[in-house]
Amino acid sequence: MTLRADSGIPRIAPRRDRCKDSCIATLSVDDAADTTTADHDTTPRRPERPLRRSADDAVLGGVCGGLARRLGVSRRPLRVLAVLSVALAGLGLLAYMACWTIVPRAGEERTIATRVLEDRRQLQIVLAVGTVALAVLISLQLLGLQGPGIYAWPMLLSAVGVLCVWRGASDAERAQLQERLDTAPLVNAATSRSWKTLALRACVGGALLLVGAVLLSKIGALRGTAIAVFLGAVCLCCGFLVLFAPWWLQTLRDLTTERRERVRAEERADVAAHLHDSVLQTLLLIQKSAGEPAEVVRLARKQERELRHWLFDPAPPPGQVSLAALAASIERDVEDDYGVAIELVVVGDCPPDEGVRALLAAGREAAVNAAKWSGTGQISVYLEVEPTCVSLFVRDLGRGFDPETVPDDRRGIALSIRERMARHGGRAVVRSAPGDGTEVELVLPRERADR
Repeated sequence: MTLRADSGIPRIAPRRDRCKDSCIATLSVDDAADTTTADHDTTPRRPERPLRRSADDAVLGGVCGGLARRLGVSRRPLRVLAVLSVALAGLGLLAYMACWTIVPRAGEERTIATRVLEDRRQLQIVLAVGTVALAVLISLQLLGLQGPGIYAWPMLLSAVGVLCVWRGASDAERAQLQERLDTAPLVNAATSRSWKTLALRACVGGALLLVGAVLLSKIGALRGTAIAVFLGAVCLCCGFLVLFAPWWLQTLRDLTTERRERVRAEERADVAAHLHDSVLQTLLLIQKSAGEPAEVVRLARKQERELRHWLFDPAPPPGQVSLAALAASIERDVEDDYGVAIELVVVGDCPPDEGVRALLAAGREAAVNAAKWSGTGQISVYLEVEPTCVSLFVRDLGRGFDPETVPDDRRGIALSIRERMARHGGRAVVRSAPGDGTEVELVLPRERADR
């Protein structure tokens, strides 16, 4: 049946293939993404401030990427200009290294030059290497050779810049540089089994050695002898590095890895031996004394004290005894002899001379009295070294006593604590009351302690 245009019946729209529409839409999205990716590096963007070296799209130091973002231009032309400017007497390389050292990296506030200047050791290394290189160039001139040439000084300063970068770069930037260095064809050839990589490294290294030998062999026939000597030496050194540096680096990495694994194995063996001799033996004793709660508590606290001391208190140098070690002996002896927990806190340090040892002896006597007569299961010992005095406090929350009612024949407090402190210029104060516990305060002036 044929429908006329004026029949009044609406026309049926032509059927469209939804599959084709979907394919067209998908193709359009992919083409748009490819176009965006292709034009991303060439489309000018809005300038960004301040000037920062790029961190995400850096080839070496991110100088060109950061400068492109600062100017709002494409990165590719700047990188081409940077490579071409190296031929201009090496000034392009010198400018690149200067920007690398004085412009901060994106996400960082300090520059490489700032880190080197603030670290005295790194600054000494950079100055030493720069002085040696400068002395070599000046020596060539003093030997009657021609001037160092237009390439020598920019290359010298650029080499110093490279050293500054390696010594002053942040951890993140150094890791990125190390990753790029490891993936370089000529450096990674030592571990690569591809004959193409080995052939490339052999050809480049051989060519550099040949050029260096030719330049050094024609020293007397060339004008500008210093340039020939410098370039020939550089070519020879680069040739040897290209040929043999990868194997040397791989050998060094293997030796470093082997040494690291050996140190870890020795540390694991030491930890295992200590745990066997201390923790495991204590656990065995606790198992045998399961029916004696007091003994179990004593063994557990003893092992806790020894393990804490082994983990957090390194041994002092031979022939030197620390104040903390002497105070820890009070904790160890009282806990082992009387089964009372000692909470020891030491603040500060000073030379343990005769006066300080007398102070610790009086504190030991106070802790022993508290363990024997207070009836409590815990004693606090606090030792503090101040600029003017050394103080020791022994406290317990036991039954307490009246110091005025102590019989005259009990000489523990009078002789071992008060008189001992008085002989060394210190003082002892005993504060106690029945049912309120006891506190013994021992104070020794530092003027007497430092004599």
